[in-house]
Amino acid sequence: MENGILQLFLVFLTGFTITYIAIPSILEVAYKKKLFDVPDDRKVHTQQIPSLGGIGLFIGVILTFIVWSSASMYTSSYFKFLLTGYLILFFMGLKDDLVIMRTRYKFIIQFFVAGMLAYGGMRFMNLHGILGIHELPYWFSFAFSVIFIVGITNAFNLIDGIDGLAGGLGGINCLTLGALLYVFEQYDFANLAFAVGGSLLAFLRYNFSSYPNKIFMGDTGSLLLGLTVSVLAIAFVNLDTIAVAKEFRFVSPPIVVLGIMIIPIFDTIRVILVRLSKGKSPFTPDKNHIHHAFLAEGVSHKKASIILYVVNILLILTVLIFRSFNALLLGLLLLVVGTFLIQVLLFFRFRNRDHKMEGLKIKLDNLKQENQFVK
Repeated sequence: MENGILQLFLVFLTGFTITYIAIPSILEVAYKKKLFDVPDDRKVHTQQIPSLGGIGLFIGVILTFIVWSSASMYTSSYFKFLLTGYLILFFMGLKDDLVIMRTRYKFIIQFFVAGMLAYGGMRFMNLHGILGIHELPYWFSFAFSVIFIVGITNAFNLIDGIDGLAGGLGGINCLTLGALLYVFEQYDFANLAFAVGGSLLAFLRYNFSSYPNKIFMGDTGSLLLGLTVSVLAIAFVNLDTIAVAKEFRFVSPPIVVLGIMIIPIFDTIRVILVRLSKGKSPFTPDKNHIHHAFLAEGVSHKKASIILYVVNILLILTVLIFRSFNALLLGLLLLVVGTFLIQVLLFFRFRNRDHKMEGLKIKLDNLKQENQFVK
């Protein structure tokens, strides 16, 4: 166990080191070749920033995973299909970051990758009693898994709108799932999770930096991140936690996964519903994401991301502490805690607005007094 924990630390450190070393070279090439994410009316940045950080993430994750994977992983269908999926989404994301691809082509490729992974065995096998469903028939397992993989992959792509948000939430999700998979002896998946976690920490060092050292992950990074989280989630849900560790059993792994990934899932569903209610395509870019609400209140990128990190961690702690609850009770608890946290955020949002209005009123009163004095 101690050697295993040491290995996880080394995996994390390897991913961090490779990505940390790779990104400065990527920045240099991006500036020389003028490969920037140009700001427009729907983006929140005002400078031309390179968006090729996903290349550094890809290099760090893939090399680390290959180096630290066990010998059995090399012969498994999971390994072959997952690496192939990573490569396909990498080149698709790179093309989209550089020249922009049409949405329908991107979805066709994503569904192909998801279908390939599901065919290779990366699919939900059991819903653990949710809606009375346990073992899944093949056709439902395949279709549901494909939709889940594509949905989570795009959820992280959509939430990548401010500095550190997708990278930080993805890191929290990966490390949480990685730790759980390690406890239940899924060591190769745990290695993958910690490789991504280490690479993301190195990326965040530059993502939170200022010009000219700043870089975005782009579609290349967010697609890799979303695919990884979806794969780790499926691996966890498929575990027979009672058989492996009775003292750390999970009655409803699917609800636990929902709690871990709830912010990108909730934000994506909410944004799509808002767009549809306005008669727009669900793929039409806008500024209705949860992070845009924080920015509208004058909260900085970093503070907005940290607030959502804290919310995510609190929800994760909720589902882990009450993991012995059945699906209905745990789902209701997650709903109650999530609603409470939203109300707390709204309270501080309106309080912040009131302070701003009060400050503006004071300034106006001072101006009136100055004008009267001049007269």
